[in-house]
Amino acid sequence: MTTKFTGEVISCVRWLPTNYTVLDKPTYCITASSGSNKSSLNLWDCTGEKIQNVSTETLDSIPANLAFISPSHLVLGSEFDPQTTPTLDIWTISDKSKFHLSGKLPTKNSITTSVDAANNFICSVGEDGHVEVHMEEQQNTVYGTWCNIPLHSVTFYLSHNILVGTASGQVQNYDIRISPQSGAQSVMCSDIVSIFDISVHPSQPCILASARSDGSLIIWDMRNNRYPLATFAGHTSTMWEIQFQPDKPDNLYSCSEDGQLLLWNGAGLNGLSGSLANKTNISPWLTPEVSHEKMNVFNLLGSDDKLSVNSFDVINNSLVCGGDRQTLFYLENFED
Repeated sequence: MTTKFTGEVISCVRWLPTNYTVLDKPTYCITASSGSNKSSLNLWDCTGEKIQNVSTETLDSIPANLAFISPSHLVLGSEFDPQTTPTLDIWTISDKSKFHLSGKLPTKNSITTSVDAANNFICSVGEDGHVEVHMEEQQNTVYGTWCNIPLHSVTFYLSHNILVGTASGQVQNYDIRISPQSGAQSVMCSDIVSIFDISVHPSQPCILASARSDGSLIIWDMRNNRYPLATFAGHTSTMWEIQFQPDKPDNLYSCSEDGQLLLWNGAGLNGLSGSLANKTNISPWLTPEVSHEKMNVFNLLGSDDKLSVNSFDVINNSLVCGGDRQTLFYLENFED
């Protein structure tokens, strides 16, 4: 494990995207963070023995979430002062060394809690309940609707759908090709516990995982989406983010306010070895008897520190995370 003290609370961290093969290690990551006097966007090089800061840009808002539009463009969602007009900020990364503010998109959310980007679309949600979809080059929204509850998570699903996690425990599925007046195409309900993040299985998109404010993890089957397929107790406080490992989707990761970064190893839940399960295309997450007791769950940080882990990202066997400890963590080959 390699660490770097940043001096700021890390709100979000993401690997810089590129065309990785299964053997490649990601090299650069981006953090959005805030301190007592300023907020900043930072580019880090994780290739050497020490994590090195490559570039820093001061922000005029408190960052909450970021997503890459392309390897050289990202969108940043933030919390703005009530006297300031809120925006979604588009940043360009030049030569993997410099940040440049290349655009601002208007938003009705004074606090943008989550952003995502895919197929030239940018979607965002916030505490004010607005769901907004932009094109990068257009100021006006191409899709917009409103809920009377705070929204904490948004994720693109398939080609033209977005999944929204609400403060009332719903996962709402919107088709952005259909008029917003039609409302959500489907609504999946658990008990009334806020959903803070949603992850789509990389090879079987009918499988979703959601992170909740009580620290629990929910697995959903979109083909039978009225009720959750399974609920797991794992964290003791709010689970902020969740992600299936892209190249090994039997693995699921989560981070929480309780200071833990957990690896949930689902292999073997269906009674099959990993290789046999892959050959038969059976996902352990769809096993009816799935339960926390049958899974191996590991805290990858292995610390008694209770300060929140706010964000992480994983590609192949390389993971970065950060949070209230004001430290960036880089883990490599952590499954061994």
